[in-house]
Amino acid sequence: MRVQVGDVRLYFDVAGMSLVPDGPTMRERSVVLCLHGGPGFDHSILKHSLAPLAEEAQLVFLDHRGQGRSDESTPERWNLDTWIEDVRRFCEVLGIEQPIILGQSFGGIVALGVAIRHPDLPAKLIVSSSIARFRLDRALPMFERLGGGEAQAVAETFFSDPHPGALRSLHGDLPAAL
Repeated sequence: MRVQVGDVRLYFDVAGMSLVPDGPTMRERSVVLCLHGGPGFDHSILKHSLAPLAEEAQLVFLDHRGQGRSDESTPERWNLDTWIEDVRRFCEVLGIEQPIILGQSFGGIVALGVAIRHPDLPAKLIVSSSIARFRLDRALPMFERLGGGEAQAVAETFFSDPHPGALRSLHGDLPAAL
């Protein structure tokens, strides 16, 4: 499914029911908003492993702007500020109040940003395999140690100016899709 959020349509999928029978009444379950890793991935990386949780909560899997099945937008809008606001607006548009926000890897960075900027939005926060801050001064020596000087140069080019043309300029044989 897609929903208009600001200037883009964001794709999302749902697993599990929000209301379940509880004797003669209906009980509302928690909503877990699942934010995938990346950039460049989609929700399917989380859906298979989190599917069993649909027995306990309603899971909402969101593809970030410019990723998965969501609209691409424009490269200047592919930034943390925009992705954070997209989550807030997404919840607002769908009427999701105080979800448990689960962010994996890059999604964890977005989730942390949401919690910092909009502390009343998440009921709880789950961050998995994520970082609070990317330290290029620590990452580049690791690229060099593991992959040599060329790997460090490619990483420095990408992280300093992350666009496909920068990588193609280093390696003319890269496919056009990169």
